[in-house]
Amino acid sequence: MPKRSDDLREKLIGLGQASTRKSYYPELKERLQQLELFRALLESAGDGVLLLDADTLVVLDANGAACRFAGLPWEALTGRPLAAAFPELAGWKPRLTGGAEDAEPQDGPRTGAWHMADAVPTATGEERRLIRQPSQGGGLWLELALKRHDIGGRPYVSCIARDVSERLRAEEELRESERKYRALFEAANDAIFLIRDGLVRDANRRACELFGRPLDQLTSMAPRDLSPPEQPRSGDTRLVEEMRLAKALGGEPQFFEWTHLRADGSPFDCEISLSRFTLRGEPWLIAIIRDVTEQKKLREIMVQTEKMMSVGGVAAGMAHEINNPLSAITQSAQNLQRRLAPGVPDNEAAALMAGVDLERVQHYFELRGLAKLVTNIREACARAADIVRHMLDFARRSDAERSECDLSVLLDRAVELAENDYDLKKRHDFRNIRIIREYTPGTPRVECAPTEIEQVLFNLLKNASQAISRKTYPQREKPRVILRVGTQRGVPGLPEGAGRSDGSGEPATPGADADYVRVEVEDNGPGMDERTRVRAFEPFFTTKPPGEGTGLGLSVSYFIVSRNHGGHIMVESQPGLWCRFTVLLPAVRRGA
Repeated sequence: MPKRSDDLREKLIGLGQASTRKSYYPELKERLQQLELFRALLESAGDGVLLLDADTLVVLDANGAACRFAGLPWEALTGRPLAAAFPELAGWKPRLTGGAEDAEPQDGPRTGAWHMADAVPTATGEERRLIRQPSQGGGLWLELALKRHDIGGRPYVSCIARDVSERLRAEEELRESERKYRALFEAANDAIFLIRDGLVRDANRRACELFGRPLDQLTSMAPRDLSPPEQPRSGDTRLVEEMRLAKALGGEPQFFEWTHLRADGSPFDCEISLSRFTLRGEPWLIAIIRDVTEQKKLREIMVQTEKMMSVGGVAAGMAHEINNPLSAITQSAQNLQRRLAPGVPDNEAAALMAGVDLERVQHYFELRGLAKLVTNIREACARAADIVRHMLDFARRSDAERSECDLSVLLDRAVELAENDYDLKKRHDFRNIRIIREYTPGTPRVECAPTEIEQVLFNLLKNASQAISRKTYPQREKPRVILRVGTQRGVPGLPEGAGRSDGSGEPATPGADADYVRVEVEDNGPGMDERTRVRAFEPFFTTKPPGEGTGLGLSVSYFIVSRNHGGHIMVESQPGLWCRFTVLLPAVRRGA
C-alpha cells in the first residue's frame, strides 16, 4: 500500500489527479476521503501498525509509530521482512492457523531482566510475542500481536506493536516491592496476621511458630478459633473480637492484651496491635501479635524482687529498732520480777512501808515505779507489733486486693518505713531530714493496691534521702523533703479526652479532663541534669556506684503507677537546687 494518499489517487484505475476531482466520481471521492481519514487515524495511533504479506512476512505498509519502533524510515521499512525491523524475530515463523489446543510455544523462556512466556496461537488465528528492540538501546520492550486476515481473497497479516516498557518496569518494581515487603513480613519477630472478612488470609513464619500451626491451617481460621472461649479480663471472646474488629475496620486502631491458644491448647498472653489498610480497594486488617508471657513474668519478678530488696534494705534498721523495745520489755520484766520477789531487802522495806491493803499496794507500785514499767511494756509491745506489721504488709505479693485509700495515710506510712531505713555505711539517715507536709484537706480517695503504692512512695522517699546524702549544704540550709497531697485536673501534654478505653486488659487511663490525686515528693538535694532526668525511669539505669543500686526502683515504680493503676509519674529538677517527683492517680468518682 503506497505511503501517501496523493500517490494513491494517481495510481487508482489509471486516473490522474484531475480526473478524481470530476463531479461524476462522487463515490470514488467519498471512498478516498474515508481512506485519508483512516490513514490519519493510523498515523496518530501510539501503537505501531504494520501490514504484512501472509506468506513472506514482508512489510507492505506501516504507520509512523511502527517506523519509530523499528528505527527505520518508511521507505527503508516497507518491502523488507519483518525481521529487518525486529531482529529478535529472525528465523521465527508464526502459526496463525489452527486451534489453541495443539499449539506450542515457538521458543523457551526468555532470560534477562524481563521474562514473559510467548503466548500460544488462539483459535482466532492470533499470536502474541514479547520482544526487546535493540535499535532503541535495549530499553524498549514491544508486545506484538499478529493476526491473519483475508482481503479480496488474498491473505494478509496485521501486526500491532505496543510499547510495554513502562508497564513491565512498573510490574517489576511492584514485584520487587512485594519481595521486599514479604522479606520484612517473614523476618518480623512478632507474629503478623492479615485479616479479611473476619478470617486470617495470610500469616508470617513467626505466627506459625507462635501458634504451632502450619500456614494452610492458620489461613482457614478466625482469630477467635485460636483463643479460649473467655478472655480473663474482657469476657466473651466472640463478642470482644467482633467489637475490636469493627472498631479497627472503622478506622480506629486498636491496642489491647489478649489470651491466645497454641496448637497443644496451652494459653499465652500477648499484646495485639490491630489497624486497617486498603488493598485493591478492599478493607483489610493487619494484626501484629507480640507474645508477652515472659515479659509479664519478668515484670512481676521485677516488682516482687524490688519489694524484697527494699525490705532487705530496711531489715537492718528494723532489727535495730525492734531491739530497743524488746530490750525495754526484757529489762522491765526483769525489774518487775525482782521487785516482787520475796527476800529482797528493798522489796520488803517497800511492802512494810505500804502495808498490805489495796491502797498501800497501789502506793507500793507508785513508790517503786511499777505502773510506769507496765506502761513501758505495753508501749514497747505495740511498737514492735506495728513495725513487724508494716514489714509484712510491705513484703506481701503485688496481687493484693484493691481498695479505696487516702494517699496522705499511705504517704505517712511510707515515711515511717523510710525512718527505719538504716544504712550500715552511715551514708544517709532519713531521721536527720526535716519533713514538711503540705496536705490539702478534703482530697478525694483513690482506688489502688495499697502495698504497691506504698512501695512507690517509699522508693521516692529513699531516693530523696540518698540524693540528699550526696550534697554538701551551706551553713544556713538544712536537708528537707516536702510532701504534698492535693488534686489536679487533667495531665499536661495529654490531649483532652485521650486515654485507653476500658476493656483493653489494663486499667483505664483517664484523659486530660479527668480528676487526679497528686502526690509530690520534693527534696533540696543535688537535683538531676537533663540527661539523667530523661533516663530516670529506664530499667537498670542508675547514678549510684556499682554495688549500691540496681536501677530498678524508679522503673518498677513507673510500671506500678502507669500500667497497674492507669496513672502517671513525672520528674522535674533544677540541678544543684531541687528535684520533684509527681505521682498522679485517678480520683474515685462519686455518684451524684
